Amino acid sequence: MKKRNWRGVSDKVAKDKSEIYNSRKWKQLTILKKRANPLCEQCIKDGEAIGIPGGYVKSVECVHHIIPIETARTKEEMRRLAFDWNNLMSLCKSCHARIHKELGSNTAKIVRQRAEARQDRWADNLMSKFVKQEDNDSDHQGQEGS
Repeated sequence: MKKRNWRGVSDKVAKDKSEIYNSRKWKQLTILKKRANPLCEQCIKDGEAIGIPGGYVKSVECVHHIIPIETARTKEEMRRLAFDWNNLMSLCKSCHARIHKELGSNTAKIVRQRAEARQDRWADNLMSKFVKQEDNDSDHQGQEGS
């Protein structure tokens, strides 16, 4: 059984995620994103939602993945999500914390659901092999009795 960390993510996924966040490519991408969007995109959205375009908008401190990279099924998909410009959002710390608080349990839940689905598929596959074997055995017994 895979060991899981506090977010419900396997150690392997956490290691892959750490490699991405410690990479030169990620650090350069975050600098570019912060330069391209120097104001918090969520603060801007929130201000527009209440009818105050550009209301109280903070400067960017974090780059956030809109689709969490730990929800990826493969390492390649994780890397694609991590470095996809359209999956990034420039945020201030308070908006980033709020979004993660709202999504946090959902991200871990998605990862757990996928793991359970994999286990279910494995069990279904094993059972279908077992049933096929029983069918073959009964066919052979029926032929011998004739």
